[in-house]
Amino acid sequence: MTFVLWPQEKTPPQLASAATKSLRAWRGVTYAGTTMNSNGAIIDFRLTVARDGTAYGSLGRDSGAYAELAVSPKRTLLRGNGQWWFEHEPGSAEALANTWVADPPQGVIGLAGLSRMTPTALADAISGKDTKGPSGRRSKWRQSGAMSVNGRPAKVLTDGSLRVVVSASAPYRPLSVGLPGSGRSQGTGTPEPAPDASDTSVAVFRSGPQDGAARSVSHVQSVGNVPAASGEADPSPALSSAVSEPAPAQVQKTTENVRRVDTSQEHAEPLSQRVAAQTDVAVQLSTSFCSTPSCPATVNVTNQGTAPASGTVIVTVAGQTPLNSPVSVPPGGNRTLTTAARNVAPPGQTIRVNWSAVFYEASVMGDDPALVKRLMGRGFKLNEPLGDQRANDSKGKSVLQILDAMTADIGPRTSPEVRESRLSNVGKTVANLKQQGAFESFYDLAVNSNGLRVSGESGIAELAAKTAQLSVSDRRAMQYASELARAGNQIVWGNTYKPEGSTDGYKADLQNLTGKQTNQIKSVSGGTDEVVKEFAAAVKELSGPGVVPPGFSKVARINIAPNASTVLAGSDRQELVKELKKLKLDKFCKGSGGPAFDAAVFTTYPPGPDGIPKPTNSVFTCNELLSSAADHEKYIQDEMVWKANNDPVWFAANYRGSDGHRWSEKTEENGVTLPILARDNENNWISKNEIPSAPGAKMSAAKFYGPDSVADGKRSGMLDKIADYRKTSVDLTNAERKYKKYKTEANGEARDKALNHYRKELGVKPNNSKIPERLGESAARYHVIPETFPGAKWIPLPSTPTGSDRFDQLFELKDDELLVVEAKAPSSDLEWRQGKGPYKNKMVQQCTKEYARTIIEAMRERAEKSPRDGKLADQLEAALNKGKLRYVVVKAKDGGSSYGGATLRECSM
Repeated sequence: MTFVLWPQEKTPPQLASAATKSLRAWRGVTYAGTTMNSNGAIIDFRLTVARDGTAYGSLGRDSGAYAELAVSPKRTLLRGNGQWWFEHEPGSAEALANTWVADPPQGVIGLAGLSRMTPTALADAISGKDTKGPSGRRSKWRQSGAMSVNGRPAKVLTDGSLRVVVSASAPYRPLSVGLPGSGRSQGTGTPEPAPDASDTSVAVFRSGPQDGAARSVSHVQSVGNVPAASGEADPSPALSSAVSEPAPAQVQKTTENVRRVDTSQEHAEPLSQRVAAQTDVAVQLSTSFCSTPSCPATVNVTNQGTAPASGTVIVTVAGQTPLNSPVSVPPGGNRTLTTAARNVAPPGQTIRVNWSAVFYEASVMGDDPALVKRLMGRGFKLNEPLGDQRANDSKGKSVLQILDAMTADIGPRTSPEVRESRLSNVGKTVANLKQQGAFESFYDLAVNSNGLRVSGESGIAELAAKTAQLSVSDRRAMQYASELARAGNQIVWGNTYKPEGSTDGYKADLQNLTGKQTNQIKSVSGGTDEVVKEFAAAVKELSGPGVVPPGFSKVARINIAPNASTVLAGSDRQELVKELKKLKLDKFCKGSGGPAFDAAVFTTYPPGPDGIPKPTNSVFTCNELLSSAADHEKYIQDEMVWKANNDPVWFAANYRGSDGHRWSEKTEENGVTLPILARDNENNWISKNEIPSAPGAKMSAAKFYGPDSVADGKRSGMLDKIADYRKTSVDLTNAERKYKKYKTEANGEARDKALNHYRKELGVKPNNSKIPERLGESAARYHVIPETFPGAKWIPLPSTPTGSDRFDQLFELKDDELLVVEAKAPSSDLEWRQGKGPYKNKMVQQCTKEYARTIIEAMRERAEKSPRDGKLADQLEAALNKGKLRYVVVKAKDGGSSYGGATLRECSM
């Protein structure tokens, strides 16, 4: 008889113990994870920490902000790109970009003590032996799930606060960890600014045979927390991260990188000194009543700073620039200049004119003197303080761009009272944003898009008041608002929404006017009870008066920080729905006259297939929370369609732009393949398979028109320029996608290079699908159609609010024929959408008779407000019925930075 002895499976406590024992023997730890800083911004990090505390790696935000971090036994060094400094020092972002700063405050790094997390320190935090850790006790572990990390089976362990993913078989190793921070919760109050390194000791690491000494350091401020009081334990690091033991070569490389940076940047200065070393220039302009043909003025420039000031003194008055003179002023010095302007008063009349003077430093304000002159013309005194800030609070180009965007409608006819109020409130708003580290998202919202809606001067005043004190929830709402706006949505944030023609006002955390959606947004950094409390508050607010406009859906958004203490922070959708049902959140579904909310969105950070936490938005309706049936696939399908309409970041990561095609047909989410998308009659995305399809397009063989056949040199040059713009847009999109997927130093630098080139070519124009689409439209109108149909007469089509429900182009041909053109960029294909009229219950494809009749029906529906639409609809339908409507598809070819020609295919009608 043969006996086979199977090894007994380890219990969760035994697994945790074996994992921490393994961890203590590691030569270092490589982290790849996520945390949330005190400003509510999500920080991605990749960092290797050696046993002696030497650390090297990178930090990033989804906005494209990127920083390199090196920690030696002596000091900490950080080098961020311009976007990184948008959050911390936006007025000096260009000057600080890509330079090393010594011992930056913890608030700038965004990682509370993470670089202290040597193998032993991490093992102590997991086991509860570290009295500075989140528990201060031995943990009681249970298994909450199972997963695969890099193809290796693993178990998810939790003690209700800590989360650890451990390999399921020997050798037992930690693969991913989630440690909440200790100390005061981040909550929703306004975070106190972190002290500069000059105000507190910097965390340093001591060499020695054991790494335990690395934890014996002076106070380090935890992100979002006030400094620890004397005698209290320092706040512990908070992180959600994949962990692995680095190879010996990686540890050696980390040490060498830190030594290289430390040696080459021996004279790197602290941030406080870098900012203080700037010029502090005051400009005084003296004028008097003038009755002579030439009116004099005197300008006195004083440098109160510690660095020499070199720039240009610009004086403007009554549309003139009488002085535009370079000047240099040493620290503590002053210069006096005189000038004169032509008297523009009509004979026998007295008029009031506004003189304005500025000391323009291109190294600080950027290389756009026209921008400076515009702001001067509107009345800004650019060498004076914004809000309550000091006199020369640095006004970099990004600051000037916000001032410009928020006062674009201020002109000669603006009353003095409105002008004064606007400039004051805009100045306060920008000063508030800079002071609270919330500049980056608002810049994206106000400058990189045109989606922010503000209700007149009262709305501007509300923005100034709102930004004076921002909670973490406010910041997350602003970040989501900027994502929606960049995707083309009109949004209201920070002020009351007042519908046109209505006296009613509606105030919510975020109104999406394009998607007709009211969002109440809460952030959670504590335990599960805080999740329930904040969800209840969001639902209650959605049910209150003056919040949800008629016809808007109600959405409660709960952002659970990756370093929150609730176990929900690391839960995937399947785990989350089980927990939400246990918490009986369905009790909030019942409202007066219907559900209290239409969708509940929970943001969590479950480990991905590689163990790295991935931000995940899980969307639940009351039907799912109330249902006992497990219709898993249907709910997942509905969730993905919802996110296609309401989550621009998710959509951009999974779909190829405006045609609803997936980047990969193999992509799955929660075990369900991404749906092919199409548009419904409200221009919303729906699953193409939701309703039956009419017959697809039948087209002739493609005929190619090379770039050499363009009629004249002027058009050829224009098409080359448009092609170059498209390539610039596509290059930036690809660089951003690659960087978001793999936040490496090389990808960060490539993204910066692409962004800088984009801004040089296209300025602050939003990077969206309209730029590539323009190439297809221009190829059709200026090349292919004139070449194929000589004498074709272009017919302008009325625009629509969303750009849908219309043909791309329409031409009149000889013999009373009409020609419809669908113009496509190189990567675009024919789109499907829900039909109208007799085809309202079918999906129809461009380049078909059914699609043509759908668009004609849409034009006819707009006839009351747009009579021209109605007239054209009648002409198109008559031509279609008589067989005189021709339909073609023109698709531009990818020629890189030069126009590569296009193809034409005619549709069978």
